[in-house]
Amino acid sequence: MVFLQPNWFLGLVPLLLYLGLALRHRAALKLRRQTVFFVTPQKGEKLQPLLLLFFAGFFLLVALAEPVVYRLRPVFKRSGVDIAVGIDISKSMLAEDAAFPISSKELSPLANRLNRARMMVLDLLDNLQGERVGIFVFAAQSFELVPLTSDYGYCRYLVENLNDLAISAPGSDLVAGLECGLEMLDRNLKAAAGIIFFISDGEDLDNDINSLEKIAQKARLNGRKIYTLGVGSRAAGLIPIRTPDGKQVVGYYKDEAGDFLTTSMEPEKLQMMAAISNGEFRPLGRDKPARKLVEKMIVDLNNSGLSTVNKNLSYALSPWLLAVAFTVFLIGKFTR
Repeated sequence: MVFLQPNWFLGLVPLLLYLGLALRHRAALKLRRQTVFFVTPQKGEKLQPLLLLFFAGFFLLVALAEPVVYRLRPVFKRSGVDIAVGIDISKSMLAEDAAFPISSKELSPLANRLNRARMMVLDLLDNLQGERVGIFVFAAQSFELVPLTSDYGYCRYLVENLNDLAISAPGSDLVAGLECGLEMLDRNLKAAAGIIFFISDGEDLDNDINSLEKIAQKARLNGRKIYTLGVGSRAAGLIPIRTPDGKQVVGYYKDEAGDFLTTSMEPEKLQMMAAISNGEFRPLGRDKPARKLVEKMIVDLNNSGLSTVNKNLSYALSPWLLAVAFTVFLIGKFTR
């Protein structure tokens, strides 16, 4: 217990003087009654009200001294969380089969997977409060777009300006993408927790299932959860080639043999990576899952004990002591 205003205890000096003088006066009065009036006072006569008034003053002084009790309690600290957000920018992300929220204001009239992924990242940034966030992109290769930062405005600017021109090569290496995200998180050893949000259609022609399992297990062993977000339709579709202004389709992408490329979302790999790392998989549809995902992330981290600090929480006792002082005063005042 700590007293924030201990100087009030100096009031005990006059309070004790008052009690001593009152007891002395009472003893003299008792003696006078016995010697002059031959009155035998009853035991404890008028002593109880005096003591009650004394204790009322005592509790008042203790309350004015502002006693505070401190207690260590674990508190979740969101600023101790680092989040790496990965965006698939392979050519399959140009397929126009993504589902957008009905009430959303689209960044582009094109309903392709890349625009849906960008919208998800912007929605995610709107729901963060103190966490550091970094953004990386991946296709056949991966690279860091925004280092870990608390400047959400800068992240928004780069994501909003990430357009179709960023997609230059076919292929999608999910393992390389996750490696990039893990490297970003491992660079800051002071962070209490690291999370990866991984947005992709799940297509990966360069890695087998064993490679994906190994990278997901590596993330789990390092304490990193992977939240995967699948974008696109499971039905196969073509990948359109549009004019630079995006207003007209001039053809469709073909493979090296001259056949039209088809693409579809493959959720199985994304589900597997999330499950192994104790994360979660969600398909991106017409809802906005960012808020619920952030809430689940916080619950998961809180339950795991990560990003929690022991904080001194204070409990003021003055209101209770004032109530006791007032009650004791009333009892002493009306006790005869």
